[in-house]
Amino acid sequence: MTRIGYYYRISLLILIAIILAALALYFSPITQSRNFYDYADQQTWLGIPNFVNVISNLPFLLVGIFGLKQFCTHHTYALEHRVNKIYPIFFGGLIAAFFGSGYYHLEPNALRLMLDRIPITVTFIALYCIVLSEYIHPHLGQRLFVPAIIYGVLSVIYWYVSDTVSGRGDLSAYILVQLIPLIHLPLIIGLFRPQFSHSRYYLYTLFAYLLAKWAESNDEQLYALLGEISGHSIKHLLAGFGGFIIYLGWSKRSRVTMSGN
Repeated sequence: MTRIGYYYRISLLILIAIILAALALYFSPITQSRNFYDYADQQTWLGIPNFVNVISNLPFLLVGIFGLKQFCTHHTYALEHRVNKIYPIFFGGLIAAFFGSGYYHLEPNALRLMLDRIPITVTFIALYCIVLSEYIHPHLGQRLFVPAIIYGVLSVIYWYVSDTVSGRGDLSAYILVQLIPLIHLPLIIGLFRPQFSHSRYYLYTLFAYLLAKWAESNDEQLYALLGEISGHSIKHLLAGFGGFIIYLGWSKRSRVTMSGN
């Protein structure tokens, strides 16, 4: 990749981020639906309210534990050492998402949703910064991580505060936490050379997450169709499976040569 081509690719990513931010600002406030907390499956089992929506978060816990164990035993040549501390944050974020989402679904409300969204934010940003460092520049994810985490957490808090004031919290800042990585990641993987093998596993994870968002948006329809499990619970399972794909990719991969992928 020539230096000019490299800067064109970087400029494209920056331009997309600017356009998305401008659109979020233009369309703000962006609010969630009025029946957001009214999930299709609200059955109580074993004395646990919304049992399936709570227990379907279990894959986050399992993948997070497996990932942390893998990080402690995996050879360092399969990791970008300049973001070495971000890998366990990703898996730790999955564990925190298990507790945050489980706590939220016991009694869905705005405060608990804020506590649910914060670990999701940390996990998303950690993965995004890892990919930036592995594909674009080793120091990029390291330098971006802390300010991105601060922005992400503040965007969730801003939504919660605006929700307590108006009853319809503004998601315009928070939505960028997921939207920018979702659009950037396939472009980064397609436009830049990876350091490690099994780079396609990132794309598999992205596809699993997009399926999860589709299931979430069809919560009632899937529950009516399947009867035992709702779209929102399927979302948890698919998102957890996406984390498992990341775990598999990292456990199998090795550093590649300049011509490898």
